[in-house]
Amino acid sequence: MRQNQPLFPARLHHLCLSVREHERSLAFYRDALGLAPAPLPGTNAWVLSGGQRTLILEAGPPAQLRYAAYAVGDERQLDALRERLRHNDITPEASPSPLLREGAFAARDPDGGLVAFGLPRAVPGPADRLPGRLQHVVKRSAQIERITAFYRDGLGFELSDTVLEGPHQQRAAFLRSDHEHHSFAVFHATEPAFDHFSLEANSWNDLRDWADHFAGLATPLFWGPGRHGPGNNLFLMVRDPEGNAVEVSAEIETITDGRAPGVWQHNERTLNLWGGSWIRS
Repeated sequence: MRQNQPLFPARLHHLCLSVREHERSLAFYRDALGLAPAPLPGTNAWVLSGGQRTLILEAGPPAQLRYAAYAVGDERQLDALRERLRHNDITPEASPSPLLREGAFAARDPDGGLVAFGLPRAVPGPADRLPGRLQHVVKRSAQIERITAFYRDGLGFELSDTVLEGPHQQRAAFLRSDHEHHSFAVFHATEPAFDHFSLEANSWNDLRDWADHFAGLATPLFWGPGRHGPGNNLFLMVRDPEGNAVEVSAEIETITDGRAPGVWQHNERTLNLWGGSWIRS
């Protein structure tokens, strides 16, 4: 834990997604990501667990991020983070996650989205056949400046890079909670929405193996392979049955202390240095 920055370090531990057709989604995440599904007793939700990646799927409207949950190192760090929120007039709420221990809490962003913090419970799951730890989550927002300020100034994430349209209009922000380029990002949109989540593999060869694995399931890549500008990471993307984007990444940039936030212009090469981009509306 850094002095006056109790968030550091924190890592993305799990996500909760709302899905309409849970049987198809459970089968996809079992087969495509190697996650073992188990129902949460007394709920319409399922835990999908693996070695380094865990999701919760909840029956409901499609393609919605219910919450993202970040793991901190110990109770002292958690208490300091809770105090930071209160100091910044952010009211801690009860944690929505059954996978965090007692004492966990959540904060609600300006779009009403929840982000939880706590100490994780042990979640048994199969060993990962392909490497890919849950690493970052991305949202869309019509009030991108407020979301950026909430995560940076309120929660204590650090800004790694900003993407601008012209000299001033913000189109994206990439923020980190440890030494990796981003564990959260927000993209400009006309309304709030879930954009994608990412698994971080170890190497370019891992991305090849993931692509071959998806091919064996007749799951096509819809973007990539490529290399992002911000983050400099290799990537490929597929979609789950509800249309959610799932990224597999490798070689994401590591940030040294004191590095000033970068500024990129919104264009195809920023999104993919190799060419060919997914331009969000």
